[in-house]
Amino acid sequence: MKKKIQTALGLRHAELVFTGAAPTPASLIKWYEKLGINIQEAYAMTENCCYSHVTLPDAIRIGKVGQALLEVDVKLSDQNEILIKHEALMDGYYKEPELTAETIRDGYLYTGDEGEIDDEGYLKITGRMKDLFKTTKGKYVAPSPIELKLEANADIEQVCLVGDGIPQPIALAVLSDSATTKSKDEIASSLANSVESLNPQLDHHEQVKKVVVMKEPWTIENGLLTPTMKIKRNALEKVHRQNYEGWYEQADAVVWE
Repeated sequence: MKKKIQTALGLRHAELVFTGAAPTPASLIKWYEKLGINIQEAYAMTENCCYSHVTLPDAIRIGKVGQALLEVDVKLSDQNEILIKHEALMDGYYKEPELTAETIRDGYLYTGDEGEIDDEGYLKITGRMKDLFKTTKGKYVAPSPIELKLEANADIEQVCLVGDGIPQPIALAVLSDSATTKSKDEIASSLANSVESLNPQLDHHEQVKKVVVMKEPWTIENGLLTPTMKIKRNALEKVHRQNYEGWYEQADAVVWE
C-alpha cells in the first residue's frame, strides 16, 4: 500500500524530499513519514544563492530547518532577526542601492525572518519580522507559529492572527469544507477547544482571546491571497481592522462575522 501511495504522489523513487518557503505542519511531515518518506525542512533565499540551512536525512528535527551549511555564519539580531553571512551572498539588488544598504549590513544579509537557534545549532523560523504586531499592552506577537498550531484543527482552512489595537490577539478563520457539514454549535465547540488547548503553551501576551469565523474565503480573486496562496496580511488588515475591537468585546469565545 505504501508503494502505491508513493507512486501516486510521484515520490516512489525520490531519494531526498525537501520542503521550504513556508512552514509545513508537523502532522503532514509525520503523515509522509508513515509512508516511508522523510521530508527534510530547508531554509534559504535568492539573496544568499539558496545556500543557508537544511536538515540532514539522519538528523531531522521536525519544525526546524537544520544547522548552518559549511562556511555559513549565522546569528540573530537583538530583535531575533536571522542574519546570514558567507562568500556567496548577492552583491545587491539591481539599481536599488538604498534597499541593498538596508538588506546587507556589515557583511550580513538581514533576511527579514525571525528565528531561534538551539544549543545544537538547529534553526527554527518563528515568523517574518514585518508580520509582528503589537497589542495595546505593548507586547509584540509573532503570528506564524500560533497560526500553524491552530491549523491543526481540521475545521480551519485558513487562519490569520491579528491584534493591532486590542489587548490580546484574535484569530480570523475561514472554515474548511469538512466544517460545512457541522452545526454552528459543533464548530464553535471545536474552535474553542483548540484555543483552550493552545493557550497554555503560549506566553500570556500571545494567548488567543477568541476566534472570528469569516463569511467568505480568502482568494486570489478577492485580493487576499498571493498567486502562491499566501495570505496578504496587510490587505486583510485593511478590510477588517475596524472590526477588531467590536469582535474582541463580544462575550463568546467564537464570533461569526
